[in-house]
Amino acid sequence: MLKFLTSLFKPEAVKPAPATSDTSMLFGVDEIAPFLTRLANNRRFGLPGGLAAEAAAALPELAEQQKRRWRIDGGFDGAPAHFEIEVMMERGGEADVTFFAPQPAVEEINRELAAFDAAAER
Repeated sequence: MLKFLTSLFKPEAVKPAPATSDTSMLFGVDEIAPFLTRLANNRRFGLPGGLAAEAAAALPELAEQQKRRWRIDGGFDGAPAHFEIEVMMERGGEADVTFFAPQPAVEEINRELAAFDAAAER
């Protein structure tokens, strides 16, 4: 009986917001880790600290047209959120990187992509 009563007042665990939207950009392979570091340093995101290093270590092993996908339980604006990052190797040392996240997070990722691209053009 006591278990039942305490379960009534126990807060439910907050489930991460699902990845419902996506965005992508073509990167030079050597630009992927710096961009992931930039994203991890954005205060709105709660991403694992070793994400950029893990991606950088995995990329040299991918052949052309081969994919690698990371599923990440992180946060966005202080709430739990589910992210996925997919890298597909292309020709010439480039990779198509697709980010799957909740819509508000994708909007912020797009802003970061635009700023990263603008900084690279300088």
